[in-house]
Amino acid sequence: MASVYKSISKKKQERPVNDELDDDEDIDMNDLIEDTSDESDEDDDEGEDNQANAASQLQSIKDGFMPKTRVLMLTSRGVTHRHRYLLSDLTALLPHTHKENKLDTKKSGGYNNLLNSLAELHSCNVVFFLEARKRGQDLYLWLSRPPNGPTIKFSVTNLHTMGEMGTGFAGNCLKGGRGVVVFDKSFDEKGPEAVGHTGTEYRGLIREMLRKVFCVPKRGVKGMKPFVDRIIGVFGVDGKIWIRVYEIRESEAGKGSSKETEDGDDKKSAKSKDKGIGGPEVSLVEIGPRFVLTPIVILEGSFGGPVIYENKEYVSPNQVRRDTRLEKASRYAQRRDMQTGHEAKRSTLGLGKEGRERDALDTREVFA
Repeated sequence: MASVYKSISKKKQERPVNDELDDDEDIDMNDLIEDTSDESDEDDDEGEDNQANAASQLQSIKDGFMPKTRVLMLTSRGVTHRHRYLLSDLTALLPHTHKENKLDTKKSGGYNNLLNSLAELHSCNVVFFLEARKRGQDLYLWLSRPPNGPTIKFSVTNLHTMGEMGTGFAGNCLKGGRGVVVFDKSFDEKGPEAVGHTGTEYRGLIREMLRKVFCVPKRGVKGMKPFVDRIIGVFGVDGKIWIRVYEIRESEAGKGSSKETEDGDDKKSAKSKDKGIGGPEVSLVEIGPRFVLTPIVILEGSFGGPVIYENKEYVSPNQVRRDTRLEKASRYAQRRDMQTGHEAKRSTLGLGKEGRERDALDTREVFA
C-alpha cells in the first residue's frame, strides 16, 4: 500500500509541472485561426437554427396553427350576479381560459402591477378583466397583452347571459369544444366604412385582441375536445362591437314537402326541392351570452402608458345620468314657473282668494 501512495503523490507533483510546460509552449497561428473558425461556425449554426425556428413558427401560423395562448379572466369587487354569470359563461365557452378570484382595486398601489404579476404567475399572455363601478351600475372590460401591452378599455352594455336567454349548452354544443370566430368587414383597415377616412387603424388592433380571446388554439389546451360546434360572431355597427354566440345544430335532411297555394279559385300544389341530400341540415341557434362593447381608449403599455387612441364619440354613463337628472329638474322648474304665473294672473284679474269678498261661510271667517 505504501508503494501505491508514493506513486499517487508523484503523479500529483508531476501534473503542475506539465501544465506549466504546456503554458510556456509556443502556439502556432494556424492552430489559433482554426480554433476561432470553429467557434464562428458554431455561432453561425446557432443563428441559422434560430432563423429556422422563426420560419417554422411563421409557417405554422400560416397553416392555421395558432401559438399557445392562455387567457386570464377575473373581475373586480362590486360586481353583480349578472357580471359573475357572464364570466362563468365565457370560461365554460372557451377552454383555454384560467379563472381567478376577485381583485381588490381599492389598494394604494393600483391593480396594474397586480394583474401583470398574476398573468406571469399563471403563464397567461392575455388578461380579460371586468371592472364594475358605481355599485355595479357600470361595467368596463380591460383587454391587455402583458407585459408589454397594448391595453384596450371597453364599456360593456346590453348584457344577457345564458340563463337569461334560457338556452345554455343545448343540443350538440359541448363544453370544451372550439368555435369559429367570424369578423365582419368593418374590422378591416380598408373596410367599407374606412374608405377615404384616416385614423381607422385601431380596428385591426381590436380584431387581433378579440381574436386572441375567442380563437381557441388547435393544440396545447388541456380539456379541449376535437369538435367545432359553435360560431362566435363579432360585428361592428354604429361604432360599437356586437358579440353573438350561435350553436351549430344539425338535423336530418327532409325528403321534401308539398305546399298548396290558392290563387283565386284555382289551387296548385308545389313540392319543395330536397335540401342537403346525403347530409344533415345545418341551422344556427343563438345560445348566448350576448353583449355590446364600446371602445373607449387604447394604451400602449399593459394597463398603463401613453394613449394611442381615444374615442371622441364616447359618452360616459355618469354624463348620461347627469343629463337625465338635469332634464327632470328642468321640467319640474318649468312646471313650477307655469303654476306661479297662473296664480299671478288670477290675482291680477281678481279671481284669487285675496280679490274675492268674504262672506259668512268663507273659511277665513269660520276658522278665523
